[in-house]
Amino acid sequence: MPATIKMDIEQVKGLISQFSGKEKEDLARYLDSLTLKKRFKRLLSAKKGIPISYEEITREVEKVRAARYK
Repeated sequence: MPATIKMDIEQVKGLISQFSGKEKEDLARYLDSLTLKKRFKRLLSAKKGIPISYEEITREVEKVRAARYK
């Protein structure tokens, strides 16, 4: 049977502060993966009334790509 430890959020933050930078990045990616669907659905529902064309999306994507690869 796995052990269970009860911790409040401040204790968890204290524990995380002891992690290396790489471990914090790994944890951030893990937490993002747990919440991505919910955050994406929230974004889509917030933007329902805003018309945007495929061309506008493509222009923005190209801007981001160009900035990344400079």
